[in-house]
Amino acid sequence: MTTNERGKRARGPAPASGPRVHLASLGCAKNLVDSERLLAKLAAAGALVGATAEEADVIVVNTCGFIRPAKEESIGAIVEYSRLKEGGSCRRLVVMGCLAERYAKELREGFPEVDAVFGIHQQEAVVAACGLVLPDTDDPGRLLVTPRHTAYLRVSEGCDNRCSYCAIPAIRGGFRSRPAEEVLDEARRLVAGGVRELVVIGQDTTLYGTDIPGEIRIPELLAHLDEIPRLRWIRLLYTHPAHFTEDLVDAYLSLSKLCPYVDIPLQHLSDRILRRMRRRVTQAQCLALIERLRSAVPGIAIRTTFLVGFPGETRAEFNELLCLVKDLRFDHLGAFAYSREEGTPAARLPGQVSERAKSRRLRDLMLAQQEIAFAKNRAMKGDVLEMVVDRPSEERGVWIARTRTQAPDVDGVTYLRGDGLRPGAFVQAKITGSRGYDLVARSCEPPHRGRKETSDV
Repeated sequence: MTTNERGKRARGPAPASGPRVHLASLGCAKNLVDSERLLAKLAAAGALVGATAEEADVIVVNTCGFIRPAKEESIGAIVEYSRLKEGGSCRRLVVMGCLAERYAKELREGFPEVDAVFGIHQQEAVVAACGLVLPDTDDPGRLLVTPRHTAYLRVSEGCDNRCSYCAIPAIRGGFRSRPAEEVLDEARRLVAGGVRELVVIGQDTTLYGTDIPGEIRIPELLAHLDEIPRLRWIRLLYTHPAHFTEDLVDAYLSLSKLCPYVDIPLQHLSDRILRRMRRRVTQAQCLALIERLRSAVPGIAIRTTFLVGFPGETRAEFNELLCLVKDLRFDHLGAFAYSREEGTPAARLPGQVSERAKSRRLRDLMLAQQEIAFAKNRAMKGDVLEMVVDRPSEERGVWIARTRTQAPDVDGVTYLRGDGLRPGAFVQAKITGSRGYDLVARSCEPPHRGRKETSDV
């Protein structure tokens, strides 16, 4: 099993019979959850999951089709695995996921080496294409490929926001909340299996429950998660500035397990560009929300995402965004150059920005954020913070850990030294320095304390 550029093996028992399956999962955390569900189905049907690509009998590629770079990565993976089918042990190559949902015909015609192509809601068909039959039993759940103490919890599917640049509604359909009891039951099972950090995800988590009459909303759902014994951290991703309520702000004050970390993709801060993007929010509203969060929750970390080079974006409007980023000093920031996606309203807009200009603006924005992020990390020297140990690093005696304000996979990490540390340990550690986007720390815990923290994991 691989996910993006990191090789990981699925956890849990795997039968020693059936085909050896390698699953490559590309794209976002929502896609990763799909992969984890598929792995559980394959294992329940008798597959040996977690095989390397070189030793696999069947290779499954769960693709991403969100923007051009993601599509190019998916195509590259298909090409790479096609070669293994020609010269390795692989007998069948199956392609699934968002790119397959969007371009099934093109993939079938362009890649004769691919034996089957399936969309995002055809996991049983994928199992059958691997030569397996699902047993008539209960839902097998998920085989996690994240560290044992961390898991994503998807609370919704699809999106109704219809931003003019986004193809997600066309790929995954309209917004659909999962029933609260279903979400909470899954959360309890994950915690019973050793998970101590739940990362709540959905295309727009702030809309959770609004589509189901009488259903609880995201603040109440977080409150129920907060009550689960042995759960240590809750992290909320993919919020929308237009739907961020005062009740949700209050949740960060009242819920002890909710990490002081907010992920709000703002996309832009020019009013004209926001209107063209159909973001349903103004610059003033975005700035007011940031101010409200920072004043209400001292020490809160804010992560955001921006899209540069949107059709019609002038240099002056980009400079407006750049100046605001320098003033607002976000803790974490990701940025992308606009990708012209067919079938989206933005693809038909006049004033398409050149690739050269988009690249230059992306570089300028990320260089500005780099200076901010590096300075913020240097200023943390001497702070004592709680952090979770994820895994050993390549450096002897050093572990990869994360603070409450470092989300898995998307933010920097903390290089932690200390005695008696193990994956899943929650420890107090003193920040001793920084390495660019990452922190350096030393555990303040005595050796026996670190071991004790992991005894129930």
